[in-house]
Amino acid sequence: MIRLLMFLLGKPYEVCRSCEVLKQQLAIANDEKAQLTETLLSLLKPKVYETAPQELRDMRPLAVTFTRRRAALEAKDREEARILRNSTVIGKADDELAKLRPGPLTAEQLEAELGVAGEPGEEAR
Repeated sequence: MIRLLMFLLGKPYEVCRSCEVLKQQLAIANDEKAQLTETLLSLLKPKVYETAPQELRDMRPLAVTFTRRRAALEAKDREEARILRNSTVIGKADDELAKLRPGPLTAEQLEAELGVAGEPGEEAR
């Protein structure tokens, strides 16, 4: 209270020694707290790894128009037709196999095709 009155009257007053000590201790404690906080944050900070920049592809709508879908289906059909055209008998449909052979084969024709002779008892007849 006396300091307030002396301040209001404009007279200089002596600074309290214990107040100065307390101010110094507060400054030291604040500095230590700031250093501790900085140390903890540096320990918890995630490591940053630099990578090569990647090109970002355009974000186009995923909806495909009818003309593109039709073109893709036609390309797929052309590819399937080319495969069928260039393929051998293996993998063709039964109706296509029937066109390749003139008619049903008899047992003799099959034996001749396979190169197998008939049973021994048949030759005697």
